[in-house]
Amino acid sequence: SMTSRVQANGSRAPQVVGWDIGGVNTKAARVSGGTARSVVNRPFEVRRDPSGLAQVIRELAHEVGAQSGDVHAVTMTAELARAFATKREGVAAVLDAVEAALPGADVFVYGTDDRFRSPDEARCAPLVVASANWMATATVVAQSHPDAVLIDMGTTTTDVIPIVGGTVVAAGRTDPERLATGELIYTAALRTPVEVV
Repeated sequence: SMTSRVQANGSRAPQVVGWDIGGVNTKAARVSGGTARSVVNRPFEVRRDPSGLAQVIRELAHEVGAQSGDVHAVTMTAELARAFATKREGVAAVLDAVEAALPGADVFVYGTDDRFRSPDEARCAPLVVASANWMATATVVAQSHPDAVLIDMGTTTTDVIPIVGGTVVAAGRTDPERLATGELIYTAALRTPVEVV
């Protein structure tokens, strides 16, 4: 796990930088001892300049106070940007940007199966790590609200996630499955894709 790896490298408390790399906004939070010490957000439309993503990540890492030795936990939705022909291509491009921006860092990519993977493992399971941020949010919410319906309205989509007995019980795991079950709605606060209309 991320925690045991940091503790094995030294006795200090784990310092984790959490990332949500979106197609329109990229967010980072530096967490220590279970408390967010610094949080930053940067509007950046990946579809307009996919090659600029590494620089945005580099700048946000600096702004959030990332240090060498920090562990980086990544979720993404930027792989859905129209700049990429497939999710596999998009996941690879996002991971390339992360590795270019954070050379030598310990990076772990979160999947909808509630597991963290190395970037290489994530490249081999692009449909599991693509758009997994909803599961990360729901898993954290389930710890304090064991019976709930989590509604998360973002820039482009809205997630409707059932939680029962402290477990995320969403019927879908991929975007097509979640769309079919009504757990993912392509309408949100700012943008509605033309194909939805």
